[in-house]
Amino acid sequence: MQKVLPKQLIGTRTMVGFRLKDNIRTTDVVALGYIVITAIFILIFEGLSRSFAVAMVWRLIFILIAFVAIYLEYNYKSRFALFFHLFYPVLFLSFFYGETASINNYIFSENLDPVFFGLDHSLFGFQPSIEFSISFPQLWLSEILNFGYFSLYLMTFGVCLAFFFSRIEIAERSIFIIISSFLIYYLIFIVVPVVGPQYYLDYPINKAIDSGLFSRAVKLVQFYGEEPTGAFPSSHVGLVLIFLYLSHKNINWLFLIILPLFLLIAFATVYIKAHYAVDVIAGLLSAPIIYYISTILYGMIEKRLSYFLR
Repeated sequence: MQKVLPKQLIGTRTMVGFRLKDNIRTTDVVALGYIVITAIFILIFEGLSRSFAVAMVWRLIFILIAFVAIYLEYNYKSRFALFFHLFYPVLFLSFFYGETASINNYIFSENLDPVFFGLDHSLFGFQPSIEFSISFPQLWLSEILNFGYFSLYLMTFGVCLAFFFSRIEIAERSIFIIISSFLIYYLIFIVVPVVGPQYYLDYPINKAIDSGLFSRAVKLVQFYGEEPTGAFPSSHVGLVLIFLYLSHKNINWLFLIILPLFLLIAFATVYIKAHYAVDVIAGLLSAPIIYYISTILYGMIEKRLSYFLR
């Protein structure tokens, strides 16, 4: 017998023929909104340049995949079609993050690291991003913290999967909040260019201990998958705090997994020199605000889509 998906997620769409507005989801809207906003931003500062053309090609690819996802769910109404529709924006988050590195110096022509480096010294009287790993060079501690940081690379997709398979009735709302939170942080990174100690400081002081398995794994992922961007505020800390809150409200076992990882990540970001200490503080303070904005956006978009579906 074919498994019927929850009514809240499938919707009650009865129409003849395929109409885009009747099949679009909230996750489509927020992702498409982001690519439009950033495309306008690039156009304003770059004009009809090669950079703008490359950005538009990637946006057209995204829009094409969005159309495919919407069409597949409408025609097949299967769990796989729904999965693809909700998750394709998640797969683009890494690309959108990397793109911020090439468009974050339009407003400020220079990175603001000297400001945040100075803030750390003013607040603490020393540089936590330098002194932390020097004061605690033990390999076992390095490996534990790097393990926590490495878990970040799996956590976003893992949390979305947990909601899709454990709480399908609220999967769209939860995944929307996650995607929206990422994209809001990216917009901040574009207008507040800070690269963090690992890129700002000179060698070898910008390097942390990398003689263990997980420290090497983190370095490998950073080398191939990260760009010099997005240090302030720490989206790693902010987003994991949002994951923690979502899981606390809805999936208890997921909360118990994320809680110790969150504590490790909060320290690891400074230990491995990915962030200044003020970035972590800003990540903690920004998370509730960004969560609130994302929930408001979800309500507004869902209401508008429901109006169109009448």
